[in-house]
Amino acid sequence: MIKIPKTWVKPHFITRNGKRIKIKGHWRKTVGSKAKGRSGERFKKLAKEIEREYIKKGYSKKRAREIGRATAGKVFWQKFGKERGKRILRRER
Repeated sequence: MIKIPKTWVKPHFITRNGKRIKIKGHWRKTVGSKAKGRSGERFKKLAKEIEREYIKKGYSKKRAREIGRATAGKVFWQKFGKERGKRILRRER
């Protein structure tokens, strides 16, 4: 089993709904962006798959890429919804 290094996050304040909230110090996994999630792996895979389909249909690579990304985005928002989707994207930045 691989040991994942951890980093100490200092106590800090955040603002939610106009209220200032104190966050306690805590440990966070640190392996680049992988610490937060999968950094869009499934999104990229789906977008690439759709892109390949549209290239086979005769679309240009640029247009196929646009369609693939747009469709993958639509799937993402339908799957997670507005609130959870925002949370995921905020965490991945």
